[in-house]
Amino acid sequence: MWTFILRRVLFSIPIFIAVTFLTFSLIHAIPGGPFDSEREMAPVIRQRLEKKYGLDRPLWEQYGKYMQQLAHGDFGPSYKYTDWNVAELMQSKVKVSFELGTYGMLFALFFGILGGILGVHFEGRWPDQWIRFLTTLGLCLPAFIIGPLLIYFLGIKLRWFDVAGWETWPQKILPMITVGLSYAAYIAQLARHGLGEAMHQPYILAARARGIPESRILWVHALRNGLLPVVAYLGSAFSGIISGAIITETVFQIPGLGRLFIQAITNRDGMLILGIVNFCALAVIVCNTVSDCLQAWLNPKIRLK
Repeated sequence: MWTFILRRVLFSIPIFIAVTFLTFSLIHAIPGGPFDSEREMAPVIRQRLEKKYGLDRPLWEQYGKYMQQLAHGDFGPSYKYTDWNVAELMQSKVKVSFELGTYGMLFALFFGILGGILGVHFEGRWPDQWIRFLTTLGLCLPAFIIGPLLIYFLGIKLRWFDVAGWETWPQKILPMITVGLSYAAYIAQLARHGLGEAMHQPYILAARARGIPESRILWVHALRNGLLPVVAYLGSAFSGIISGAIITETVFQIPGLGRLFIQAITNRDGMLILGIVNFCALAVIVCNTVSDCLQAWLNPKIRLK
């Protein structure tokens, strides 16, 4: 098992380096810079600023210096927020995005796995048909449609929840549903497919032959192997929720990493953009590695491969 984990970690290092290099190259390839504004800046001031941040050096030297800083946990200074560095700007925002992603993932796991189990249990009957309809609907509706609909009906019309902010629980319910709904629908389909295949395996047929109740077969014997597709999806799902909730954070005015990323693009703050992208890439790599390790723990055949 430790050999499997070590291989996954070593395989992740060149991927992360490739992401940092591509992001760094694209930022410097885009026209404009952090010191471009409506007001003309004196050439002397521009030269001093570029020298201060090392922008007057060759690109390969800038990249090498950045990677050296990154190896020590330093994401560099912000070009627009002169009294802050990138790590300080991201610190509070990451907490909010991580909290939103955690709530959304818990919502998706609970309703997704429950929907998959109920779909297998009531296979072919009306509950299964309704679950299929709801999962298809959840997959078809993007966040920029789900969010405003929830705000209008549950927030404005019924006044059940607050529609903006991130301080009290009533403010967190609608963003949690918006983020987790489509993931819950996909997890429900994965769980239903995995459990459906597991229920036709020989060891399940043997359990039925021994007279074990169908509910115990489903919850005890089939659940572990049937949820392997869900476990495989968890890494990309959780990292996607954390790094991809830009629309949700914008709709509900949540001060998270997504809104900070939009501000960084608007301000052409290349170092802040680079820091956010690298953090999201690192989150994706870590989540996928943990997901692979969980799969290997649940299914020893994966370790042998």
